[in-house]
Amino acid sequence: MDQADAFFTQTVVGAPFTALLGRRRAPGQSSPEGLNIHLASGEQQLTRLWRDWIVLSHACDPVGVPRLRPGKLRGWLERHALWLAVLGLASLVATGVLWGAMLWK
Repeated sequence: MDQADAFFTQTVVGAPFTALLGRRRAPGQSSPEGLNIHLASGEQQLTRLWRDWIVLSHACDPVGVPRLRPGKLRGWLERHALWLAVLGLASLVATGVLWGAMLWK
């Protein structure tokens, strides 16, 4: 990679920074964490710690606390977000038309 490529990459992606991947291991923890592959069957699975970290993204949650499901109102708002946005824009246009009509007189 030359300087032009590095400059282009930095302007598009952003400045490089260090990302912390995973959790620190406790001193008494002897079992390795990561991907377990059973050689006899070919079955693969993530260990418990990595399953929490990668699949569920519980980076900052305290241990043992399940994620809360969104409420009924939030689900309804997410399902009807497009219609609510169209209604909001229509009301904004209607307000502008009414103000313009009032000022025109």
